[in-house]
Amino acid sequence: MSAPQTAALRSPRRWTSRLAVVTLHSYSGNTLRLYYEPQPMAPTMTDELNVDVTSLFEALPGLRRHRCDNGRHRSFFDEARHTEVAHLLEHVLIELLATSGCPRCQIQGATNLDEAPRRYRIKVSGWVNVAQAEDCIEKALLLLGSQEL
Repeated sequence: MSAPQTAALRSPRRWTSRLAVVTLHSYSGNTLRLYYEPQPMAPTMTDELNVDVTSLFEALPGLRRHRCDNGRHRSFFDEARHTEVAHLLEHVLIELLATSGCPRCQIQGATNLDEAPRRYRIKVSGWVNVAQAEDCIEKALLLLGSQEL
């Protein structure tokens, strides 16, 4: 396996969906840093969005193996029913990266509320390159955007 692409972004890359504006803020070594900013009237929690978790997990069965430090010892399936949409995006992105060839055991992520109101920071580390990451971000947004508001 070749080393991950190391690239400095000349300018942030942005995607706009009906749910949010997602910005690929930086990429260095093997770490992506994204901002997730919900649209003004868009829900921030998956239960407000009415995410069909069962269908999402059927579309991406590897999500069943995901773990997160939720402090409640719940499975990710249960966590996904009531979590931040940004947190679900992190896991969907990780799964798409894993299914696109990144070694699953080397991908990890974290989502935190930023200092700015209604903005989340998503960090994903692993053997990824910018083009692969951009493709997976687009696919993740399409998957989440297909959920009914």
